[in-house]
Amino acid sequence: MKLELKKGLPIEVLFFAVTTFIFAVLTLFNLENLLLRIMTQASACLLMLFKGMHIISHQKEKLRMGYLFIGVAAFIFVVMINAIIVGYKTGAF
Repeated sequence: MKLELKKGLPIEVLFFAVTTFIFAVLTLFNLENLLLRIMTQASACLLMLFKGMHIISHQKEKLRMGYLFIGVAAFIFVVMINAIIVGYKTGAF
């Protein structure tokens, strides 16, 4: 039995794309809710991370773009941690 990697988008990327969109829409209606903003950032971070890993593993000619996606995911993660720290310091939670 031979195992082959699929060329399409994995289910994780599609799942995090949908959840990021849902959290973004909810954030637009509740601008003062910091928890929704953090959940949007976390979902976007995971989306970029899984997309970068997918590009690196399936499209060898686009390695730089895959690493760029992972770098953007790391930056979004730092911004999310900063939002959590600022939220706790200001008493937003």
